[in-house]
Amino acid sequence: MMVRMSAQLPHALRLTFCAASLLLGSVSHAAEPQVGLRSLAMGDSLRAMATQSEGLLLNPSGIAMTKQFQASGFYSLRLPSFGHFLHASLADSVTNRFFALGLYYNYLYEKPRFAYRLRSGGEAFTQTVYGTEIVRTGHETGSAVAIPIGERVAIGATVKYANYSLRSQLGQDMAPPGLSAADSRIDAEKGVDLGSTGHIVTFDIGATFRPVGGLHIGVVGQNLWPHGYELPTLLGMGLGYQFTDRLMLAVDTVVNFTGNEACSDMSGATCGETVRRTTVRVGAGGEYAIAGKVPLRLGYLYDNDLRRHHVSFGLGYISQDPGFALDVSVRQSVTAGKETVMLIGFRILRDGIPGGEGGP
Repeated sequence: MMVRMSAQLPHALRLTFCAASLLLGSVSHAAEPQVGLRSLAMGDSLRAMATQSEGLLLNPSGIAMTKQFQASGFYSLRLPSFGHFLHASLADSVTNRFFALGLYYNYLYEKPRFAYRLRSGGEAFTQTVYGTEIVRTGHETGSAVAIPIGERVAIGATVKYANYSLRSQLGQDMAPPGLSAADSRIDAEKGVDLGSTGHIVTFDIGATFRPVGGLHIGVVGQNLWPHGYELPTLLGMGLGYQFTDRLMLAVDTVVNFTGNEACSDMSGATCGETVRRTTVRVGAGGEYAIAGKVPLRLGYLYDNDLRRHHVSFGLGYISQDPGFALDVSVRQSVTAGKETVMLIGFRILRDGIPGGEGGP
């Protein structure tokens, strides 16, 4: 662990998370949006064809576009931050023909790496902290309802409850001299709150259209009651086309309105004022089910906030009797840092695999 004291602020450090970057006065970045089993392998796409567990994370209206009961679970590992993500969900569009229901729970634990600043002895001096352990944790649960309008339109909404924490623990010699002059984020145990959101509620609203043939159009507003970088307001738009029961293509654009900020006032020791930045992610992917049982997935994603390109791929196995599916997905950044996300999941399916309306 290393500490530096300074009367003038050096150049802003590049961070991986928003809250700590506001302490530094640099550009802040929204937390990575969580996507589903198939979406990760297909460039974070599928908002137009977000059936079952994908719909609970991407577009709630999608769970009403097929007739199926699905129980899903997956584990995801993110490197180099050693992020662990667990997801469990139920989606049912079979029991009641007038609406579909879904429930999900997400758990997150990871250790991002970045430096941050604290006030030290007044506004003119700062202490830059390097190498201390930073822990990000999160619990999120949601309930979705979707209503089909005929056979070609569905609308849906999700209500979410979440609790996210981003904290660092200072060593015995790390707290700035004089707690009265120190940064207010330091507690009595020398823990530093770098942007925890606490107990929060938000919601998503989405719609899916199938105007002709295999063409699907999806629009969704996510986190319409925004909460910082963890749950920013997003506008997702997707197109998908089901060519056959085995082949589908999808492309999505996601606009982030509130999760990214830049410091506009560095007159003090830490950032005094911020301005929001609108950022965009564009992804596309395809899926082909070999022999109707082994789906092969490929995708590409571009994030203009980090100017980062990603490639992704996935493989699965589907059994119709008994109804279950096993999926493995990987996404790898190829520019602006080497980030790897790996995912493995299992699905239990009732009433078979939906062919032609959302894919395997």
